[in-house]
Amino acid sequence: MEEKKSYLSSKAAKYALGMNRGPLPTGNDDNSIHHIETADTISLEKRERTRAEKARRHWARFWCCYIFWSIIFLAIFLPIFFLIIIPAIAQNVVDRSSLVLTETSVMQPRPDSIMLSLKSALKLPIGMPVRIDPMAVSLFNRKEDGNGTWAIAYLPGKTVMGNTTLGTDDQFTPLDVEQWTKYVESVVFEKHAPLSVRAKTTAFLGKLVNHVTLDKDIQQNTLDSFSGFSIADPQLLLPPREDGTNLIANCTLPNPSVMTLEIGTTILDLKSGDLVIGNATIDNLILKPGNHTTPVHGVLDLRTLIQNIGTVLTTQRDSLKNGYLTLDTVGKQVIYDGVEVPYYTKVMRNLTMTAQVPLGGLITNTLRGVLHENGTNILANVSEHMQIPEGGLLDSLRDKGISHELTTRAVDDFLNNPQKRSSVIDVLEGLV
Repeated sequence: MEEKKSYLSSKAAKYALGMNRGPLPTGNDDNSIHHIETADTISLEKRERTRAEKARRHWARFWCCYIFWSIIFLAIFLPIFFLIIIPAIAQNVVDRSSLVLTETSVMQPRPDSIMLSLKSALKLPIGMPVRIDPMAVSLFNRKEDGNGTWAIAYLPGKTVMGNTTLGTDDQFTPLDVEQWTKYVESVVFEKHAPLSVRAKTTAFLGKLVNHVTLDKDIQQNTLDSFSGFSIADPQLLLPPREDGTNLIANCTLPNPSVMTLEIGTTILDLKSGDLVIGNATIDNLILKPGNHTTPVHGVLDLRTLIQNIGTVLTTQRDSLKNGYLTLDTVGKQVIYDGVEVPYYTKVMRNLTMTAQVPLGGLITNTLRGVLHENGTNILANVSEHMQIPEGGLLDSLRDKGISHELTTRAVDDFLNNPQKRSSVIDVLEGLV
């Protein structure tokens, strides 16, 4: 047995490296050497690094560069993001929003102001609530050059979520009369005159604050020259009332819009062709949505009618053959609270509304008024000496059909027979 070396038994020998490793293996002991080399130690053999190792090594070498350039990028990108990108997104949301006019009223028309109420439905194409500040909405004519604003409506702040109603009630609104008159013309004469609105406001999406512009044309149905205007239940008053009124009727003014318009007392000229034969007045006219029927009273100038009977009969020849009188009504003046409303007067003077008045109804109603004045049959005292059918003279005429009696042949005979025309004129002059 080999003796232990003396230096290995010294007290300090235990701190020497490899003192207990035993004898070194021989050169033929490959297995031991291979075992040591494959232990979990640092290998000197060259091998390919993984991506993660490359990334860690790259970051360890260049992390300061990355931090520097990140700071530079954020310093440039964040202002662009918050000052350009986010506002552009918010503006795009407003531009794609849906704005529908649900209710409007224009009341108390004065020469330079109105009492305005507006209600509209705003729907944003996002599912998040958006709070908007109060805003001043310019109502304007887009087709006009320059500033076509005719009024400004002030809307309170609101949180918009889904389909939200925005609007104002009974707001006293000064007018730019020239621009307002142009807008009234488009509403009266066009079928779909848009309401152009423009406003700037601040919108809050959570903590994000954006300044947006609302600029839209709200499509709507408008009056289309009162297409469908008609006169029904006409009656001549014989004798006329104390104020000269000798014509009453009901007229229908269609209003397909969502607007309620307080017009005022409207005076119209009645024309047969180019000849003015009287006037009609609609008291305190208020146009509500739908077909609006209102009483009308006026004066039919019988003397002018008789003096120009030839011209009138020529003008009305085709209408009379079909049992109608064709009357044109043209606006003359609009008055509200004793003061003329200039913009309504101007527009109505350019508007001609044509109605076919049933001649049979005119004669029937006129006879009813003559025979039953104030509810009393003025021929009752002579009815026993007359062979009047059981239903009365009026019912007899109605049963025979006055409109039916006005056949083409009868009208032509009347128009072409001077003697008959002269007899009728004499009767009418006697009534006048």
